[in-house]
Amino acid sequence: VARRSVITIEGVRIRIGKHMSRRVERALSQGGYEREELRLIGAVLSPADVVLEVGAGLGLVSSYCAKRIGSDRVFAYEADPELESCIRETYHLNGVEPTLEMCAVTARAGRVTLYRDKHFVSSSVVRRRVGSRPVEVQGRALNYVVEQVRPTLLVIDAEGAERDLFEEAKLPTVNKIVLELHDRVIGPDGTEQVRAQLGALG
Repeated sequence: VARRSVITIEGVRIRIGKHMSRRVERALSQGGYEREELRLIGAVLSPADVVLEVGAGLGLVSSYCAKRIGSDRVFAYEADPELESCIRETYHLNGVEPTLEMCAVTARAGRVTLYRDKHFVSSSVVRRRVGSRPVEVQGRALNYVVEQVRPTLLVIDAEGAERDLFEEAKLPTVNKIVLELHDRVIGPDGTEQVRAQLGALG
C-alpha cells in the first residue's frame, strides 16, 4: 500500500488505492475529483467556522478544512466502516486530526442499511446496482449531532441519504450549507423535496 502513488488536490495529499473505482482513480489522478466542491468550500469557509461533514468518503474534504481552520474545528462522519483506514491515512498524510465518527447521520437515530458497492467510495443508502452488498450500520440523528458539534458550516455528500436527512431538522447554529445533490439516485422529486425542506429551514 505504501508504494501506491500519493497525489495532491487543492493542497491535500491523498493516496490512490484499490478501494476506489477506475473512474474515481482517474479523476483523482487528473486532479478533478471533488475539486469544485473544495473550491466552493474554500470560498465560504472562514477561520471562525465549525465544520460538520456528513459523508467523509476518503477524508479529502475534512482534511482540506482542517488545514485551513484547525483540526479541532472539523467534525467528520462516515457511514461505511471499511473507509476508516483510508480516511485516517489521508489525515496522517496531511498532518491533521479532525474528529472522526464512523456512523451514519440520519433524520432519526437507529440502524441503517448501507449498500456497499465493490468500490467503497460509492456506497449508498439507496441500492443502485444489482450485487450491492447490504451492511447494517449505526445511525445518529442529525439534530443530536448538530446539538453536540454546534456547526456553522454543514458539508453533505451522503450518496442519496440527503433525501430524508432534513425531516424535522433543527439547525440553529448553521448559516452555510454545501450540499451535493445526487439527482440520479434520489430523482427529481427527491431533489425538490430537499430544496423545499432547506427553504422551510430558511
